[in-house]
Order: sequence, then structure tokens, then C-alpha cells
Amino acid sequence: MVVKIIETIGSSPDGWEAALKNAVDEASELPIFKSKGNIKNINVKSFDVEVEDNQVSRFLTRIEILLE
Repeated sequence: MVVKIIETIGSSPDGWEAALKNAVDEASELPIFKSKGNIKNINVKSFDVEVEDNQVSRFLTRIEILLE
């Protein structure tokens, strides 16, 4: 079995779950999904936040998407 791994970062002002969904949605627009479109697994690599004026402004989620 050959698996392709795509690493990407999603962001959202609304939380990590929304950031994860955005990362998957944006990655699914890449041309690789045309030939290898079946997601086998998603590994969450890290959670981060961006801070502006001592307030959380954006949630970031770094993920690996494994395609079959």
C-alpha cells in the first residue's frame, strides 16, 4: 500500500476544532486529492495560538493527512 502524507496548518478565530476543519477543507482543494482522494487518517501534530494585545486572536492546528 502506498500512502501520501500532506502536512498543513489550519487556522480559525473560533477554536481548534474549526482550525482543524479548515485545514482539511483547504487541503482537499489540492490537486493530489484528485488522484488520491481517500483520507486514511489525520494526525494532529500541534495546537498553537496567535496572540494580539494579550488576547488570543487565532487558533492554529498543524496536521498530517494520510491519503490512500
